[in-house]
Amino acid sequence: MFGIFKKKEVDWPFDQPKNCAVFTIRQIIEGECPIQVVYHDLEDDGWQFVSNIEYTMEDAKLVGLEEITKIDPTVFEVAKIEPGYHAWRNEVGDKWTIAKTPEQLDE
Repeated sequence: MFGIFKKKEVDWPFDQPKNCAVFTIRQIIEGECPIQVVYHDLEDDGWQFVSNIEYTMEDAKLVGLEEITKIDPTVFEVAKIEPGYHAWRNEVGDKWTIAKTPEQLDE
């Protein structure tokens, strides 16, 4: 009886729950730009989904992780990247490139 519920969780590939708040930008939510860069943060295990454009803090948005997967289901392809890594592509449909995220020095 309870196995049905556990199976659903196994099908969710991200290490965070569907309702986890993730960072994105207005341009992605409004469909102006595709998701081209995905960060899996080492510090807090958080996720960021952005485009390869200039954006400001005014563009920043928090949405549920599941909402991101509805906007662009191809992000499931990078759901298993480790914290401290990021993935990028030039356009939707391209193969993701995955690399360790360089550590940021405090300024």
